[in-house]
Amino acid sequence: MDVYHKVLSKLYEATGGKDSATTDLKDLVKSQGFLGSYNDIFQMLSGQGWIAETSKLNFVKITHWGVTEAKKTGGDQPDTAQILKKEAARIASETKQFLILLEEFTSNTSKENFAQLERKFNEINSAIGKLKTSIE
Repeated sequence: MDVYHKVLSKLYEATGGKDSATTDLKDLVKSQGFLGSYNDIFQMLSGQGWIAETSKLNFVKITHWGVTEAKKTGGDQPDTAQILKKEAARIASETKQFLILLEEFTSNTSKENFAQLERKFNEINSAIGKLKTSIE
């Protein structure tokens, strides 16, 4: 994917694909490490009709054509890093629940509490396995 499409995809994510939302394009380009090419990127995206200027300096809106282009190039797909972060956060949450169940088991060592503990452990183990395959 070229620089223009990367920026367009990030713009699509930032606006949620809504042509009514405005975003500071200069900040977005800077966050992607392309600040030195800001003028070229702006000219290209604007020239293609993918963005529209607003009255606020450096703020733009993604156009219908920009949304279409972003979708065509995969802008509507979350990137791998986002997916991994989301999965890791879910595992962290499940682990917190596991610790609560472990404390409950410590105070009451019943079969039911152990079964809940074991079930949660297996869920965490499975989620870690999925995360591992996503990384490899």
